Amino acid sequence: MNKKLIYHSNNKERIDIYIKNRFNIPREKVKSLLKEGFILVTNKEVKPSYLLRNGDEILINEDVLNQYKEHEIIPEKHPIDIIYSDNEIIVVNKPAGIITHPTEKIRNGTMVNFLLNITTLSNKNSLRPGVVHRLDRETSGVMVFAKTDNAWENLVLQFKNRTVEKEYLAIVKGHFSPLKKEVEFTVSHNRDNYTKMKVHYLKGKKAVNIIEVIKYLGDLTLVKIKPLTGRTHQIRLALSHLGYPIIGDTKYGVRSDIIKRTALHSYRISFYHPSTKERCQFRADVPEDFLKIISEIDNKD
Repeated sequence: MNKKLIYHSNNKERIDIYIKNRFNIPREKVKSLLKEGFILVTNKEVKPSYLLRNGDEILINEDVLNQYKEHEIIPEKHPIDIIYSDNEIIVVNKPAGIITHPTEKIRNGTMVNFLLNITTLSNKNSLRPGVVHRLDRETSGVMVFAKTDNAWENLVLQFKNRTVEKEYLAIVKGHFSPLKKEVEFTVSHNRDNYTKMKVHYLKGKKAVNIIEVIKYLGDLTLVKIKPLTGRTHQIRLALSHLGYPIIGDTKYGVRSDIIKRTALHSYRISFYHPSTKERCQFRADVPEDFLKIISEIDNKD
């Protein structure tokens, strides 16, 4: 028996990427299924590069699909710091130590599990319902999730077109100089460790950050970072590459006795509301572990 889907979007998307995201099937497997005729578009075999159009009918062999379909995401009760919520979006302050969404290895204890206990989320991406951007596990701060498919599509497009503005706070080792600096380089995955990124000058994707000093704290610096692109780990990598690693960051920075996690906080986010089209801005208060460091160093001085 075949499962039928109708593609509802004016944005053209590759069939292999759409199926991968919708059902959490490895992309290479999706390509094989397309070539073997287990996935059809308008009753015809198509190449993995086929661009879906609004109204396209997709047929998928359900026996094959069930072999790869992800497990159900179970809602979990957990306190959530809600900054704002309406019928379209929910904005939260994510604590450090919690990942954004389930993965193949981690099925519970994520922000998505917690949110599903109190609200509905868009299921445009079934493994990552409502997720339009992510924060690393150790990074705290403001995040927006989409409750409806319309909001999800709108926000994903805003991130793609770089109309979303974000601002982070970080505590780094050393006296950052100059007081304000725009940093641009190219990044790609580190071949020696695929969970890490690496600076390259001849290949990769462009990463741009504007970094500004807020306050010197002894031999540390509190900085504000405005990322103009959205590359994986780009803030942590940029600061490490410049010689000012984030304290507590065991992957790119330096271990620290005064903070037990990466000292990076998503402080502000600004975007156009999916329904009202008005520019909105949300902030997550400076976390307690940051305030404690600032207070203790100020008192020493």
